[in-house]
Amino acid sequence: MKTKERGEAMIPQEMLKHLVEQVDSVSPSKVLQKSEQTVDEVIFESDVDGTHYYLVRCRPKSERGISLSPQERRIARLVAQGLPNKCIGNQLGITHWTVATYLRRIFGKLGVTSRTAMIARLLEENLLQ
Repeated sequence: MKTKERGEAMIPQEMLKHLVEQVDSVSPSKVLQKSEQTVDEVIFESDVDGTHYYLVRCRPKSERGISLSPQERRIARLVAQGLPNKCIGNQLGITHWTVATYLRRIFGKLGVTSRTAMIARLLEENLLQ
């Protein structure tokens, strides 16, 4: 079992949380099922000894709509086109540091930690048009 820095054993819940954080930062989740109240997402799948396993997250559907400013929407669209912060800044007449600040705000609003997860979430919410 993996140990913490303090030498204590990680409990399964902590291990699962750590795994989910790693999976979230690498790739967008694929939606398995949506209902009025929840969204079920496959966040990990693997074959082990001939059996296919899924790790599914059931999260509450956002009660409030995601509200991005016009500038945040412009930046998100340019990120979705694959542009780095410097190019986005040049196109919008702002510094790459300002672009990074906007991205941190967008990540916070969406509850994501990567550009890929941001794009996936915006696509899921139909906010990239």
